[in-house]
Amino acid sequence: MLHVAAAIICREGRVLICQRAAGKLAHLWEFPGGKLEQGETLEECIIRECKEELAIDIKVKKVFDRRKYRDPGKEILFTFFQAELQKGEVTPLREIHENACWVAPEELDQYELCPADRLTAAKLKENGSQ
Repeated sequence: MLHVAAAIICREGRVLICQRAAGKLAHLWEFPGGKLEQGETLEECIIRECKEELAIDIKVKKVFDRRKYRDPGKEILFTFFQAELQKGEVTPLREIHENACWVAPEELDQYELCPADRLTAAKLKENGSQ
């Protein structure tokens, strides 16, 4: 099973979402994150991914949501962490994300989210950006 860590980064009541640039999910929006590499924890993974792909440092607070997602030929376990921006301005690595923006949780359904992020977005909308 593939493990993916994603960050629910909140600032002033808004959450960060990123628009994918390439691949089969190109142009869809997602919570930032990526695949777990051998030898790292999920927390280390999401910290690394945010630094590499967005040029930001985050502080991981706690697990917000976990869910399995079936993609043709593989099963993926997503762990979504609540996190806060510690340092840096969001600067998307263009090969990965073509855009990034801060949106209020109630606005998330105005964006076409990746399938694996939709239920977590609904939970976030229900609970607010805490």
